[in-house]
Amino acid sequence: MSLITVFFQLFLIGLGAIYLIRALFPIRTLVLDLPTGNLRTRWKVLSILIGFFIIGYIVFAYNLWSNRDHANNLVIVVSAMLLFGGVFAYLVGDLALQTMNDIKNIAILKHESVTDGLLGIKNRRYFDQRIQEEVTLAKRYKLPLSIILLDIDHFKNVNDTYGHKIGDEVLISLAQLIVRVARDTDIVARYGGEEIVIITPNSGKKEAENLAERLRGVIEKTTVAKIDSTQEVIQVTASFGVCSLSPVITDKDALIEEADQALYLAKKYGRNRVACSNW
Repeated sequence: MSLITVFFQLFLIGLGAIYLIRALFPIRTLVLDLPTGNLRTRWKVLSILIGFFIIGYIVFAYNLWSNRDHANNLVIVVSAMLLFGGVFAYLVGDLALQTMNDIKNIAILKHESVTDGLLGIKNRRYFDQRIQEEVTLAKRYKLPLSIILLDIDHFKNVNDTYGHKIGDEVLISLAQLIVRVARDTDIVARYGGEEIVIITPNSGKKEAENLAERLRGVIEKTTVAKIDSTQEVIQVTASFGVCSLSPVITDKDALIEEADQALYLAKKYGRNRVACSNW
């Protein structure tokens, strides 16, 4: 076999090895990004196998050169297959990395579409969707369901006195506080402005009232912001309206309206208190 043919075969093998080496880079990125577990272990094993393949390519190329006088046309086919194997490994790694990035971007977009950008809790859009689902579920299986609507007392005074930046800090601190106190199964969302709503699945009015009262007590004792220049601490109170599904309150609109009316009464009769719907 001519030297030109041998060099061509070596070129194919070398190009295949280069693609194998390139395949290690996206796979390494995948391994670093994936959480510890079976999937990450599999990608690690694949990267090790690719390393062995690279060694195999080098050994094959060395043997080809050493036995160049006895090579035949079949070696050309093998060299081409080695090139295709390297390209295949690279495409698998690169496509896997792109797919993972696309999935991450979709997850981020989905999270952002249902999350309030300021408070980090669920937004009104998510609440509107979930309250309908929870009402349907509760009615189908005859389960209790309640919501808690809360509003910061005299929040306008906070903004007017300290500015909207401090007002935002108060809202963020309050939202984080509510998430910590609420149960894992509760759904905390921004209803609008400084109003926050909590859906409490499988909870009757008394349980929701107890949760609201616990939140009320924690909020009034917690520092929700601090003025750096004066070291002044800011504390606020909140009023709560509680409503549950009942023979009278049978849909989400009535549930929200009654919770809003209860919140209005809590504010009317002194604020920093919990009021429950009579229905």
